[in-house]
Parts: sequence; C-alpha cells; structure tokens
Amino acid sequence: MSDFRFGFAVGADKMELIKSLGADYIELNFRDLYASDDGTIERIRETSEKLGLPVEAANCMMPGDIKVVGGEVDYGRIEEYLETASRKAHSLGVDTVVFGSSASRMIPEGFDRSKAMEQLFVFLKDHTAPVFEKYDLRCAIENLSFDETNTFNMTAEAYDMVRAVGSDRIGILVDFYHFGKNNDSFDSVRQAGDKLIHIHSASVLNARCYPAPNDGENADYAAQTALLRETGYDRREGRISFEARQQDGKSFEECARASLEAFGNI
Repeated sequence: MSDFRFGFAVGADKMELIKSLGADYIELNFRDLYASDDGTIERIRETSEKLGLPVEAANCMMPGDIKVVGGEVDYGRIEEYLETASRKAHSLGVDTVVFGSSASRMIPEGFDRSKAMEQLFVFLKDHTAPVFEKYDLRCAIENLSFDETNTFNMTAEAYDMVRAVGSDRIGILVDFYHFGKNNDSFDSVRQAGDKLIHIHSASVLNARCYPAPNDGENADYAAQTALLRETGYDRREGRISFEARQQDGKSFEECARASLEAFGNI
C-alpha cells in the first residue's frame, strides 16, 4: 500500500469518475475558477463534499495574457485576478496553487533578465503572498521545460527564489515530466527539502502520457517516490497529481486506472 495520495489535474466533470477509481483528491484549474460564476463554484463544492473528494490543488495560476514579467505588467489587473480566483479557490478548500503559467512568466526577447527576475520576486512577495495569506493558500513554483518557458526551468532556480521571498506561502512543485526533459538533478530536490509542497507526474519517454505499468519508466517512478520519501515529502504533503495526456486510442478512465496501478505499490 502506497504512503502517497494521488489526484488528477482534470476538470470538475470528472470528479465522480476519478473518485470511483480510487483518487484521493482533484486538482482543478485556477484560471477556470476565476472565470466560473459563484453558482458553478457552489456546485463543485457540493459535489466535492458529497463524493468525499477534496479539491486540494489548482494549476495554471496565471493566464497568458496577464504578464508578470516584461514591459506589460499591470499590477492592478494582477491583484484583481488573484483576489477573485483566490476567494473562489478558498471556498472549495484548495490548499496549493501551481505557478506554471509559461506564457505569463516568459521573459520577452531582448528584455533584461535581471529585471525580469526582480519582477518575479515582486510578483511573488508583494502581490501573491499577501493575497494567499488572506485566503490560506500556498503558491508552488513549477519547474517547466526549456521548450515551454525561460524562467524556473530547474528546481534550483525555484529554490533560490523561494528562499529570497522568504514567505511560507511560496514553495516549490517538482513536475517529473519537465524534470526529466530538462535533465534536472535529484540533488536539487533534496536541497528543496520542506520547501517542496506539491508534485506532478507524467511519462517522459511516452510524450507526457499518463504513467502506466510496463511503460518503460516504472524504475524511474520508483526512484522518484524513493527520493520524495528521502526528503520527507510523503509525511509532510504526500500528494502526487497526474497531469498528463491520454494515450492514443485509450479512454481517460483506462489511463487514469493505469496510473493509479503504476504508482499504487511503489
């Protein structure tokens, strides 16, 4: 029996299905929560309570058209967005919001990198942390592959920023798909220590498909979970979200069932 808890980064329409398969929680989309009216949020909350499937996390923190670096940063717009989305997330019981948001944090060509990193510091410390403190949320900076964005590609970069910001509202997510794509280091995960607050998983060898038994990466999944146990993540947080795509010709249900099977005994 695994000492981790497993969830899926999917839409609310799949709540009943993933609960029936044995998922422990669901991870929704923060941008979708912002755009949802209060009636929709209430229906999600009621479904969550009825099923006993908590909404513990939300991904896609910032939409691509709200920039947090570059020459088009609008802090008024950022704060309105964060306030509205955070209020709705809090009402659902969300604990952790994933700061992937590749387009929002992309440094424009020709823009000074040191200035961009200062903007990210300001965004996290002066705008995100206070709103998340108000709504009892945490922001997890996600490592993303080099072909998706040009900031926080490696876990060590996120760690340096989290230390600089110095708020318990800002932590680190390791996405093991991007981790593998970037040839990141297990030592950087060890260094992250208790700043590590969330995990994403998908297959590296199989084009970001859902993990599955005998997909060629079971040894990697075992090594990843062993590493997480080494850091104490299993005891502190324990969540692993499958954020992936369906294998061609297979239904979501088949893929989700396979992921739970692949991780269930490692």
